[in-house]
Amino acid sequence: MFKRLLIALFVLIVAFFLWFFQATRPVSGKTSSSVDFEIQTGWSVDRIGQELSTAKLIRSRSAFKITIVTLGISSKIQAGYFRLSPGMSITEIAQALTKAYAKQIRVTIPEGLRRQEIALIFDNAFKNADGHTFSTTEFIALTATQEGRLFPDTYDFDPKSSTATIVNRLTSQFANVTSQLNIKPADLNHVVILASLLEREAGSASEMPEIAGVIENRLGASWPLQIDATVQYALANSQCKSLTCDWWPKSLTQIDLQFPSPYNTYLNQGLPPKPICNPGKDALAAASSPKTTSAWFYLHDGNGQIHFADTVAEHNQNVCTYLHKDCP
Repeated sequence: MFKRLLIALFVLIVAFFLWFFQATRPVSGKTSSSVDFEIQTGWSVDRIGQELSTAKLIRSRSAFKITIVTLGISSKIQAGYFRLSPGMSITEIAQALTKAYAKQIRVTIPEGLRRQEIALIFDNAFKNADGHTFSTTEFIALTATQEGRLFPDTYDFDPKSSTATIVNRLTSQFANVTSQLNIKPADLNHVVILASLLEREAGSASEMPEIAGVIENRLGASWPLQIDATVQYALANSQCKSLTCDWWPKSLTQIDLQFPSPYNTYLNQGLPPKPICNPGKDALAAASSPKTTSAWFYLHDGNGQIHFADTVAEHNQNVCTYLHKDCP
């Protein structure tokens, strides 16, 4: 009889550990994005477990409670916000709940946007935040001389961050990145303007160094750059009166290409007077170290594949072959 009890007890213990092992595993075995989870003041361990289960962050409320007791951290769990993931185990989640942080707003700025487009992204991110002070009007005013230096990246901000704080964060990150790339202060303006062109012209980061080489070839020979994005920038400067404008009109006419502006690289030799967008690290790196190339022309075909050419004849053939235009 005693032996049977021992066997039964052993079986129960093994079953418990098998269940506990399964119950404490991550909900998702895949790499999962993090989510903000809030614990409000006065919540019990049972309530926290219930909310975690509802958010599909844990497999078992019972296993969560056992883990909290086993770790001895029930009195250390804080009220506040936590960044948790379904890819975390119950033990990792329990330990994370002892370190709350202030709620933040995560904002991602893609490469190649104008400051007006960036202002709209921030406005959409902050508009529903309690106590926010972000102002698109102030952002546009503060960035009047900062086009090209608002570094595209993913940032976390306090919901009550001032507009000036946000602008300073973007420009500080720009300074950090250009310092890492060892761009000389004397070359910085040239590099940033060139990088802004690469960001709008290149289909991928791998194309940027050679496109930069083509542009430098043209600059050295005093050829007009004839870059459509500069005309798009010039047209938008004249036509756009609100942040929701189409800042990069895609179909340019021959009349558009004659639009009078110092940014129009069909009418003016050299680089535009200022950057036309805010470039990322790849574009800045390529602009600071262009690839030496014999090419003077390039185009993208309908599939986005780039084709370089050394001569006018080669380029015209590429236009015919890949764009099916102007064929003899």
